Amino acid sequence: MTAELVLRNGNVITLDPARPRATAVSIWRGRLLSVGENDEVARDIGPNSTVVDLEGATLLPGFIDAHCHPIGLGLSLEWIDASPEAAPTLGHLLERLRVAARELPPGQWLLARGYDDTRLDVRRHPTRWELDTVTGDRPALLIRTCGHMAVANSAALALAGITRDTPDPEGGRIVRDETGEPTGLLQERAQELVRRRVPEPTITDLERALHRAGQRFLSLGITSVTEAGISRPEELQAYQNLWQRGELPVRSQVMLLIDQMLEPAEQLGLRSGLGDDWLRIGAFKLLQDGAGGARTAAMSIPYPNEPNNYGIAVYTQEQLDDAFTRVARLSCQAAAHAIGDRAIEMVLTAFERALQRYPIRDHRWRIEHCGMLRPDLLDWMARLGVMAVPQPAFGYYLGDSYRRNFSDDWLALAYPTRSWLERRIPVAFSSDAPVIPPDPWVGIRAAVLRKTRTGLPFGPEQSVSLLDALRLYTIGGAFASFEEHRKGCIAPGYLADLVAIDRNPFAVDPEELPQIRTLFTIVDGRIAWEG
Repeated sequence: MTAELVLRNGNVITLDPARPRATAVSIWRGRLLSVGENDEVARDIGPNSTVVDLEGATLLPGFIDAHCHPIGLGLSLEWIDASPEAAPTLGHLLERLRVAARELPPGQWLLARGYDDTRLDVRRHPTRWELDTVTGDRPALLIRTCGHMAVANSAALALAGITRDTPDPEGGRIVRDETGEPTGLLQERAQELVRRRVPEPTITDLERALHRAGQRFLSLGITSVTEAGISRPEELQAYQNLWQRGELPVRSQVMLLIDQMLEPAEQLGLRSGLGDDWLRIGAFKLLQDGAGGARTAAMSIPYPNEPNNYGIAVYTQEQLDDAFTRVARLSCQAAAHAIGDRAIEMVLTAFERALQRYPIRDHRWRIEHCGMLRPDLLDWMARLGVMAVPQPAFGYYLGDSYRRNFSDDWLALAYPTRSWLERRIPVAFSSDAPVIPPDPWVGIRAAVLRKTRTGLPFGPEQSVSLLDALRLYTIGGAFASFEEHRKGCIAPGYLADLVAIDRNPFAVDPEELPQIRTLFTIVDGRIAWEG
């Protein structure tokens, strides 16, 4: 047996405890054949082997983004960029919308994403009336960076039938001014009233979005992702079409949303784990609350200066219990979006009741984000064997708004990586892109330094080592998807998913980690992206 590809003269950081460092690897049929020193691996070189000299570059296992939205990322790459970097003031934001409205065909929806009211100069959300001045009669929807709020203009509200007399939907809120008139701001499930009026992307649109997102992931060394919310059969079909044609850019696990997809999945016999190394069914998921920066995460205490605002709990306890009992009855993996401590408590209650009724050995049920913890909730997670899937870069990109919304005592257990590890609670890092950019190095820096974008501390007690952060962005993600025996580290027999970078992260000031650049990314033993 001779190798198809050999990489030599490198700094190979394997993350394999049995052999942490090496200088060369060989690959055969998409798997790692040998890992060791140059002379050891040289035995695998044959007349048809391709040999690449790494010239001292660092080789790592491909990153695993355990919670992101590839379809959403790919679609948003063609929407108007409303991020603070592109539009730091309300004036800049409105001008970008004005230019886009002029260029779009008549009647087409104007879609924008990424604004952050806490970073706009006016320190508030735009209003429908401000959007009207630049969008006219065209329906427009401006989505906040977190995805849990959106501002609709008057044309969009009219299409959705939203007036001052429209009641708040269950699990959502239509924000109104002092006269009772909707301002255009829609929180949580109130967004659905407008979003259902936006034309759905076709399967071809979805496939193109997955290609765009995949190239972004590969450029960052990400070789596996978990799509954190399939809500339509067409979305699953787009993944399957690319899989059938051998065109999936990265390995993909897909979560199916319980409300929309559990019943058809049950009827069709779709279960967690079904699939192969390229496309696999993951957990069945629901969203229990909003976002901490947006003050919609469900908390046990009110938000500062808002004595009646405890966030939004989307489901009652009875509804949660029923949903996860149905998942447990199918012996499937479950996941819940929960950021506020009240939401996490409700989810843990539902998890425990479901698993008591239908026990699952090694269930690996997950709490996505898992933001604001209390000591009793940490102990409860450890006892139940529930894992956390946080986004460490939230502390960097969104941390300043968290500092305004929560006390230092709460921030001391916000996304508490160190506390999870001390209690042996499994953790998998992720990005939640397009909520924030998918760059793993920003997340790794945030996990190590625990600083906000402006350099302020964000629960520094929860910082972890660089080695731990790397493991949680690789091995952690593999464990979350029951794939720890074939991906997440560089070891013989593992999938040949690798990233070569231009410097050794252990020789870099942690502040400079996001300056690391990808040289090339290998998926399934083939160079899939090269800078």
